[in-house]
Amino acid sequence: MVINVSSPNTPGLRKLQGRKQLQDLVKKVLVARDEMQWGEEGPPPLLVKIAPDLSKQDLADIAAVALALRLDGLIISNTTVSRPDSVIGLAHADEFGGLSGKPLFMLSTDILREMYQLTRGRITLIGCGGISSGEDAYKKIRAGATLVQLYTGFSYEGPALIPLLKAELAACLERDGFKSVYEAVGADYR
Repeated sequence: MVINVSSPNTPGLRKLQGRKQLQDLVKKVLVARDEMQWGEEGPPPLLVKIAPDLSKQDLADIAAVALALRLDGLIISNTTVSRPDSVIGLAHADEFGGLSGKPLFMLSTDILREMYQLTRGRITLIGCGGISSGEDAYKKIRAGATLVQLYTGFSYEGPALIPLLKAELAACLERDGFKSVYEAVGADYR
């Protein structure tokens, strides 16, 4: 179950990323989730998807809420409202809304690194934003992602991307002496 408080296309939604607003929202969702009847597996994990356009204080507040309320994970990140230099001057660069794909990669990966440090690796982080190769996925994992999520790359490349990504990721892990993805999670900080 994902609480997406990060869509730039929904007016006012990103305000829910503030400490008090996020804490109140997550508490209400946890109560509602826990009141429902679930099978033997219990309730689904609860994750929050955040924006890449956050200040260091915003990130610290989100990390504090995630740790205090024992969120099952954070998805980092949704699309950006910023326009990196790599897209300036391109057709449609000035359009309203979120930017995804390759131009988002560095920004979302930097936010992922920061959140890994803030949560001290105690929260599952899902790296999202600009992943289109095994090397991209590997960089997210080294920055602290336990899992990765594909959108734009998958949209353009289709299902054929998955076996290529897996093979490239395996090669990256072997190159750096890791026996599993788990061993590489957050490796940039150990």
